[in-house]
Amino acid sequence: MKALISSDKIPAPPGPYSPGLTVGEWIFLSGQGGFDPNTGKVVSDDLAEQTEQTFDNIETILVAAGASLDDVVSCLVHLVDLADFPAFNAVYEQKFNGVKPVRTTVRADLVAGMRVEITVVARRG
Repeated sequence: MKALISSDKIPAPPGPYSPGLTVGEWIFLSGQGGFDPNTGKVVSDDLAEQTEQTFDNIETILVAAGASLDDVVSCLVHLVDLADFPAFNAVYEQKFNGVKPVRTTVRADLVAGMRVEITVVARRG
């Protein structure tokens, strides 16, 4: 059975989708961006700042589901500009200890000033 993950500490989705769902011990997050939960706007034009905020939003949803970044098994990353890959990697490397999740990174056109979007799958426990 699937269940909605909710938190008033994350930006509300701008469309008809859930920010995250649990299915048993599995956690599935919709793509998250660098949106400030208080203003609903992208925090900055800077890729590193957007990436930091994106991970803050991901962590908030994971905590609401009873998990953490240590439970992430897969990341799908969308970057507007692949030249941002080194700056993204610098932040990404700081976020995961030990064994890193599997990851795919692609170039994509994103909306609302986003330069990065990250989708994760995690498993509690």
